[in-house]
Amino acid sequence: MKNLTLVAFVLVTLSTGSLAKNKHFYADVQVTDISPTSDFIWKRANQNTPKYPIELARSGIRGCAVLSFDISESGETENVEIISSVPKKHLGKYSRKMLKKWKWVPVSAVEFTSEKRTLRLDFCMGEESTEQSQQACKQQTQLACG
Repeated sequence: MKNLTLVAFVLVTLSTGSLAKNKHFYADVQVTDISPTSDFIWKRANQNTPKYPIELARSGIRGCAVLSFDISESGETENVEIISSVPKKHLGKYSRKMLKKWKWVPVSAVEFTSEKRTLRLDFCMGEESTEQSQQACKQQTQLACG
């Protein structure tokens, strides 16, 4: 089974589009490592939760993206490739943009080599609570992405 490395919850206030003004939606962005699943050389430098892109939240877009990328010897995210995305047009684009900004630090002081990674980002929203969003993402991660 995939190794869950990070779960993030963000309260998103939406005030445009077909959604009611000032209505609160609870959004969850879940990051799951696909490869490798352990023995990482690098970890994210900024452990703050990934933010649900406001453009996606305003449109009510939910789904997932699987991305492959390299972490350079200097801890930069490089060569980001979208393997699959549902819905392809939106989540792949925003996931790639988000991932390109991530910086990485070595897990141990001994290793400073590059690393190839594949991960899955799940974007889930719920109207009632943070718990509802979390549960929706747990269910979503069991589904194929693409």
